[in-house]
Amino acid sequence: MKILTQSIIATAVLAISANISYAGEWSFDAFGKTKTLYGYSDYKQPSAHNQSHHHFPSRISGSLIAQYQFNEDYQIGAYVDLSYGIDQQIKDYNHGSWGEEVYGIFDSPYGKIILGQSYNAAYQLGISAPSIELLGVNQSDIVNFIANPNWQRNHRVTGYRTLNSTDINTDGTAPKITYISPEFNNGMMFGFSYVPDSYSRDGLINRRASYKNKDGYIASIYHSADILGVTISSSLGAAYFADNDQEVSAGLNFYRKGWTFGGGLRRTWLNHHDAEINQPIRKSINYFDGYRDAWAYNLGLSYEFGPFKSALTYFHSKADGHDYTDKIIQFSNSYQYNRNLTFYLAAAHGDFEGTTKADSNKGFAYIAGIGIKF
Repeated sequence: MKILTQSIIATAVLAISANISYAGEWSFDAFGKTKTLYGYSDYKQPSAHNQSHHHFPSRISGSLIAQYQFNEDYQIGAYVDLSYGIDQQIKDYNHGSWGEEVYGIFDSPYGKIILGQSYNAAYQLGISAPSIELLGVNQSDIVNFIANPNWQRNHRVTGYRTLNSTDINTDGTAPKITYISPEFNNGMMFGFSYVPDSYSRDGLINRRASYKNKDGYIASIYHSADILGVTISSSLGAAYFADNDQEVSAGLNFYRKGWTFGGGLRRTWLNHHDAEINQPIRKSINYFDGYRDAWAYNLGLSYEFGPFKSALTYFHSKADGHDYTDKIIQFSNSYQYNRNLTFYLAAAHGDFEGTTKADSNKGFAYIAGIGIKF
């Protein structure tokens, strides 16, 4: 994949360079951010998943950018995004404890081509419930405070009995080729992704699954329009992961004068050509790929006024034919003190149902934190 990526980028550079009669310009940038939270967890039922009442999750991330501008219409760039987490209940990183995304982007009036470790087209163009960077409505970080037995990724095992997002994220940031069209006059965009190998440590696939190294195809459409002073944004996505599952997603948002209301929906299913849902591999996480025959939705309302943002969101996911269910309510707030410093405050409730009471977890989390950009 790395050789293919380099070859396509090199070919694109040569093709464009041949048509440019004057020298372009290089630009470089580097930046990063940290987010440190403190949360107190109040558990509402006895559970083997209960942890300490006090949690201090932190995350640091940074990006390196090199771009070459041929002219005002054509640009090529190389990007490296790195991240590291501390006290993270679910290690959704490419390498287990830390993460990387290395990719290239070729921009032109005809759209952009993205090559390398990145999210697929449906993820990038997807619409979902409005949220705040603090926890996120999809792949919610509430699990750092109230552990979810249905979502596990650590040094021992990977298992997703239920979907953790209304965005199509089964392949995570597995290396892929993505095309995103330019935005047309009617506010529409579309995109496609091809994934030669769908397995990634920040996706949903278990490394022991028979279909882990199969390919995937993802497509998406995005549309935005202003009607009577209201901005309406919508998206549709579809995916086929070989021997794994088929997926569809949809989202709709309404925005007016700082207020945003909307949500997202995702459905996955198997057909007779796909591998069967896996049976238990360890007592700690049975039915580890129930996300393949499941559904999820979210709803949210947010308000933004100057440096202040607030969002109330609800996330629900369930596996078909089983008790595995996730219900998450979050009230999140942020205040951007200046360009480098942001304060966070949130209250959240998680209700995660397994097959038994001991295999379930429920509770509230009260969270405060700070974000720093550098």
